[in-house]
Amino acid sequence: MSVYAVALKDPAAPPLAAAGFLAGTGEYSKDSAREYLRRQPGFLGRRLTLEAAVGLRAQAASAGLETMLLDEAAIPVPPPLSPVKIELKGTGFYFTAAAAVEFVPYEAVTVLAAGAYDAPVEPLNLAALKASVFMKIRDSVLGTPEMSTAARAPLETFFRADIVAGEDRLRLLLEPEKLDFSPLGAERGQASLANFRTLLGKLAAPAFGAAKNAFLRAFLAGEPLAPLKLASPEACDLELARLLAAR
Repeated sequence: MSVYAVALKDPAAPPLAAAGFLAGTGEYSKDSAREYLRRQPGFLGRRLTLEAAVGLRAQAASAGLETMLLDEAAIPVPPPLSPVKIELKGTGFYFTAAAAVEFVPYEAVTVLAAGAYDAPVEPLNLAALKASVFMKIRDSVLGTPEMSTAARAPLETFFRADIVAGEDRLRLLLEPEKLDFSPLGAERGQASLANFRTLLGKLAAPAFGAAKNAFLRAFLAGEPLAPLKLASPEACDLELARLLAAR
């Protein structure tokens, strides 16, 4: 049996835009609505029957929200390529991935989205890895979830951007720590995140026909990003799926 999702249609809607609406349905508190939307950005409901999805859309419309009704089977996003270099050239850019170099014209870009999430920092050496494994075993034996390894592990903010282009939906996943920014030339600085912003700004301006999300706009404008962070890389993938569905 088919199941459905209801999602906001506006690609630039902030992830928490529907928090007030969800809290007003009685299904969520204010805090749980925000947590849900960090995991399911832009989605008002998932895995619903058709009747429930239609009813939720009607409620959203009454609250002034424009939504899409999606078949859950159509939500997955294309698998990504991970470029190590982006070089801007005239009417488009070249990307280098898996030892291949290909050209993408700006007019072919349909989605340009950015995002960030917090995750534990991976152990840097074998000793740290052994300590992490030991603590996980100890926690499982002693049953001390409040002292779990995940809770003790320092968190780091990870940034990323997705570019989708062409009818075959070529998807490029850009991660600043994996990119060679030398093509920026004199505009390249010491900080990879500043270089990442410069690169995305140069890609966004000529790709004027692409759908762009709220995080990208805020990142390029130097606005606060904390309210736009998502829960995980999977949540970033889900937001990309929503943007693709809105095209």
